[in-house]
Amino acid sequence: MKKNIIAIIADGEKVSNIGKILKNADIIIAADGGANLCRSQKIIPDYIIGDLDSITLGNLKLFSKSKLIKITGQNHTDMQKALEYALSLNPTKIIIISVFCKRIDHSLANILIFQNYNESIPLEIYDNFGVMNFYTPGKYTLTLQREQTVSFFSLSPIKGLSLQGFRYPVNNANYSRNFIGVSNVAITENCTIEFQKGKLICCIITA
Repeated sequence: MKKNIIAIIADGEKVSNIGKILKNADIIIAADGGANLCRSQKIIPDYIIGDLDSITLGNLKLFSKSKLIKITGQNHTDMQKALEYALSLNPTKIIIISVFCKRIDHSLANILIFQNYNESIPLEIYDNFGVMNFYTPGKYTLTLQREQTVSFFSLSPIKGLSLQGFRYPVNNANYSRNFIGVSNVAITENCTIEFQKGKLICCIITA
């Protein structure tokens, strides 16, 4: 299948290596105020999506080559609107950039949006410290550097969790409420994640 990688740029804390992250993106979407960040980084998004209330007028005039998609209504956040539109473009992967840190309520809302995301399309969420992924039940192999820090969380019960290749392994364990595994460390280059039920958040620290 031909790759169709879509990047969504939000209005959170600026990610310093944004150009490198966008290198393989086929389509760039600015989620409303994310257009301001695009302007500061000299990025021309293919689409600007949202209720368009967070974009400065001067910046909006500069995006003549971008398609503006105004979606009003307060039942969905601009991130939800951008994510739903990205899914309509048949992506093979969705990259999300600068979505955290400006306001704690916005950050929490976005984590819950990603937690509730049930599509089969992989999500990669980048900040200045690394990348966050959300895993559904199955078995996965992570290629990491030795001594690289990785944190794991679940926001709901998780069943049959195994983490192998880490300093603090987990062997087929069940957690009835949630799982918190902060600052685990890879001791081999190929580490495995496996679980039977639930959803696992994985934060790979690169900075």
